[in-house]
Parts: sequence; C-alpha cells; structure tokens
Amino acid sequence: MSVHRSTAAAPPAPIATAPARSSAQRVEDAFADLHGADAALLLPSAVTATTAVLLALSNPGGHIIASDQTCDPLRAALLTEVTGARRTVTFVDCTDVDAVAAAVRPATQVVYAPSLSDPLMRLTPLGDLATYAQMNDLLLVVDNTALSPVELRPLETGAVVVIEDSKACLDEWGDVSAALVTCAGRFLAPIRGQAAHYGCQVDPWAAHLLERSLSTLGLRITARRHNAEQVADALREHRAVRTVHRPSFDDAPWALETHQGFGGLLAFEVVPEVRDLGGVLGAAAGAGPAAGTSLRLPALTTHAHLSERVRREAGVSRQLVRASVGTQDPGPLIRGLRRTLDAALVPRPRT
Repeated sequence: MSVHRSTAAAPPAPIATAPARSSAQRVEDAFADLHGADAALLLPSAVTATTAVLLALSNPGGHIIASDQTCDPLRAALLTEVTGARRTVTFVDCTDVDAVAAAVRPATQVVYAPSLSDPLMRLTPLGDLATYAQMNDLLLVVDNTALSPVELRPLETGAVVVIEDSKACLDEWGDVSAALVTCAGRFLAPIRGQAAHYGCQVDPWAAHLLERSLSTLGLRITARRHNAEQVADALREHRAVRTVHRPSFDDAPWALETHQGFGGLLAFEVVPEVRDLGGVLGAAAGAGPAAGTSLRLPALTTHAHLSERVRREAGVSRQLVRASVGTQDPGPLIRGLRRTLDAALVPRPRT
C-alpha cells in the first residue's frame, strides 16, 4: 500500500533580523565614526563620564595629573570621588608640557587635559603632550567639549580617550544633559563598568534629541565659529576691553595640522572702569533668540569656590566675561555689548 506524500513546498524558514538599535546606540555609533574610533559610550553627564574614565584608567594608589583650568562641579568630583577611591590628583597647567613633566611621579598613570581650556581659551598642544605621555607610559585623556569632533579629533593626535559634554555644542539647543566617551575598544568595558556605579542610563528621549541634533552639527559649528570671530574682532576694537581670549592660527600655527577651527567660545576682560558687569551680561538677553548665545562671569559661577588669590593666580579676574556665541546673526549681540561698554565709560556726574 503506497503512502501519498504532499508535494507542497515547506514554508520558508523565518529570516533572522538584528534587533533595532536604540537612539543611544545610534549616537554612540555616530560618534565612533566621527572620531575614527572603535567605540563610544553615551553617559548622563560629563562629571559621570570623566570620573568613570579616570577611575577606569588608574589603579588605587595611582596619581592623576589634571588641568588647573578644571572648574566645578567636575573639580569637586575629582577632589571627592577620585581621591576617595585612593587616587591622588595634581592640578597643573596642561598647556605647558614642561609643567606636566615636572608634576609626573612614579605613580602617575593618567593625564587629563582640555583641548581648549575654559574660560581662558588656551590651546593644549596635544601632539606634544601625547608624545610625552606615550614615552612615559602615561594615558592621555582629552576633554574636547569646546571644539567637538568637527574641529578636532584628539585620538588622531595620540589621546586614548575623548570626553565631550553635549550641552556646549553637540545638542542643538543645549538642554540635553549627556556626555560622550570615545575610545579604543579595549577601554570600553572598564569605563562602562565604572560608569555603572553612578547610573549610566541616559533618558531615551534625551538620546533621541541628541541624535536628531547630530545631523546639523557641522553646519552649527561652522556658524558658531564664524560668529565668534566677529564678536571677538568687535571687542578687540573697543577701548573698554583690555584683553580678548580667543585662539587663532596666527598665535598657534602648529594647530593648522590638527584643528579645523576654534569653536564658538571666547572670553574678554573689561577695564576696571566698567563696574556694571550685570549690564554687560544683559547684552546677551537683549540680543534676541540667538540659539546657544550666553554670557557669564566665571569669578561668580564656575570659579566662585576659589579664593580671590587663587583665582587671580589662575588668570580669572572679576572683570573676565566668558561668552558662548550661538548660530544666529551676532549683530544684535555686538551692538548690545558696544552700547553697554560705551555707557560704562561715560563719566557720571557727582552728587
């Protein structure tokens, strides 16, 4: 007796598909590509990111050299979390490679430096610093917040980890609290492990907003750079301004090999006759809805924890104004600053 067999084709096996990647993972992939790196990690804040990186790259009993331009709240975290984990921290002018070399001890493991210091806008010679670090078995960590990968890729200069705060320029409106850590793949697991102690989950909506902002990153950085140059030029011409702090290729020709520009930050110091610094700050408020534009006094904000003597030694006087220039027309800001500074120099009648 024969058995009838059906000739109908068997249903096709289901095709395995990779799970959809989240916004946070897509942001991490994008930053790894922007820096030419193996991996990137999205974390809730720059303080969390920096603390996790420095702990992951050092051992108990190790020594860390950090930039003396590091300000609160990160400076406080280094003096509590990092030193509390049995590391020691020395603050040094990292724009001076000789000063870094003088601070190195047998226990030194990591050098942490900004690519552009804030608020004095001093460029760190990363190539020279990285060469020194490599020759002495040190790991160079760079905070590239002020420039972004559009203008500098520190891993190409010899850094092993790059940290960037999203609020400065990565996020279009500056209201997303997050930070990116970009590095070689071998450092990712220990950094992730350290970050887990502080809560490393970024809100999905914040990750989505940051992902959406990345499509305009190059355009925004270019616009901010151009606008900041105009503001700096206008301030240099004003008699109420003693000094403008903003790097240039004329002052640092070596940066032509590594930098595309110097971002949207600058600082300026007004003469002592300008006493109404609140009016100077108000120039930004009167400049209209310029995305990303802000003025602040470092002596009363980021450096308020320091004594007057220490602030002066660091070059941060009470007359120093730090400016972050946005993407829109800088004309209203320039006119507002000129009006305020002109009025401040007009002698007041005695009563």
